[in-house]
Amino acid sequence: MRRVVAGLAVLLTMAASPAFPSDKPASAGAETRPETIRVPVLQLGRVLMNAQRWQEARDILWRLKPGNEEERIERLFLLGLAEAQLGQLPEAAGRFEAILAVRPELTRVRLELARVYGLLGRDEKARFHFEASLADELPSSVEDAVEAWLYRIDARKRWSVSLSTAILPESNPAKRTESSEVRIGGVPFRLNEDAREASGTGLLLSAGAQYSPLLSEDWRGVLAASGAAKLYKRSDWNDISVQSDIGIARLFDRGSAAGGLRLARRWLGGEHYSTGIGPWMRGRLRLTPALRLDAALGADRRTHPDNPGLDGWTVSLRPGLDHALSSATTLRAELDLEHVGAREPHHGSRMGGLALSLSHAFRDGLSVSPRAAVHWRRYRDRDPLFRKTRSDQQTRLSVTLLHRALKYRGFAPHVGVFVEWNRSSIPVNDWRNQGVVLGLSRTF
Repeated sequence: MRRVVAGLAVLLTMAASPAFPSDKPASAGAETRPETIRVPVLQLGRVLMNAQRWQEARDILWRLKPGNEEERIERLFLLGLAEAQLGQLPEAAGRFEAILAVRPELTRVRLELARVYGLLGRDEKARFHFEASLADELPSSVEDAVEAWLYRIDARKRWSVSLSTAILPESNPAKRTESSEVRIGGVPFRLNEDAREASGTGLLLSAGAQYSPLLSEDWRGVLAASGAAKLYKRSDWNDISVQSDIGIARLFDRGSAAGGLRLARRWLGGEHYSTGIGPWMRGRLRLTPALRLDAALGADRRTHPDNPGLDGWTVSLRPGLDHALSSATTLRAELDLEHVGAREPHHGSRMGGLALSLSHAFRDGLSVSPRAAVHWRRYRDRDPLFRKTRSDQQTRLSVTLLHRALKYRGFAPHVGVFVEWNRSSIPVNDWRNQGVVLGLSRTF
């Protein structure tokens, strides 16, 4: 085979004698020079790759200087294929990522990138690209291969770690009213500065880790811990929470289900605010290649050492539906239901919410994710101070931007803007907040 390919390469590049004599007379004593057939380097690279001569193909493609954008993309793709075959997986992933940064609709490239990430053991990234590729109409054999990869990722997953940090300049992070006075029983009372709207910049830190020990072919253990902290110069605005989960998970061909026990604790302003313990369940299911359903159900008994009137059970249900319109565009709808019980009825409430978000990757590498969410909450009994039942409507609009080609030591930067407001039947609970999010995140 080597001799055949070498001969073919020589034939493509050697001088060839014309098939017919030239109409122009030759100069006396001069030899007739043959024409030169120039073969594109990309074509020669493909010939070498078809012969599985990966190193020679890579060496030729490495020296090639593409003349236009299409040649640049094809060169990157062929280099990635060759490097994947040579075991240079991180380099191959970089080639495919560079292509998708400007051409996110190229499903073949996305599939190759997902496969490389799968071989590297970077399962979260592999899952993302495999699931995105299912949005396009794949041949049944390719779809089956993708489903097999997704099941393999679920089956072998042991560790998952995520880190993120962000700076949040906000106009009203404590979510307090802008009014200078409040009426109680028809009598006006002036609010002090600490109870009114004030701007500030917060530092958001979050981290999570999960370990899934193997119990059997389809069963896994679940051991997880996570934490989040929102820190301000004014320490009384600080909000810190941690939680840990223990449970068991069952894997299926098109999804998984898990459940267990959760412990949680929260601090506000540096003071212990609440402790919670209770069961949890979650699951996800691929209904079709382009449609995925997930849901989380939780119930925890919360205690509040400084305010026992808040003690009670909180039950929540949060289903979500993802519809991949294409490999570059995903639409998500979320439902948020919550029942809060409390020893003192006016602290208990019921909440319902709906959120819609869209994620779209443009050809120049920019990804835009707008989101809109509305939540309604009604309390169970009249407020003892204002003598009326509180009812709130909270709205949040946000847009997040990121560029897929930009990374810093594996961390992906993102920028977001948001505006949110609350309208309440008790005016002192009206507030408005807007801000910017500048963050970095990474999943291992």
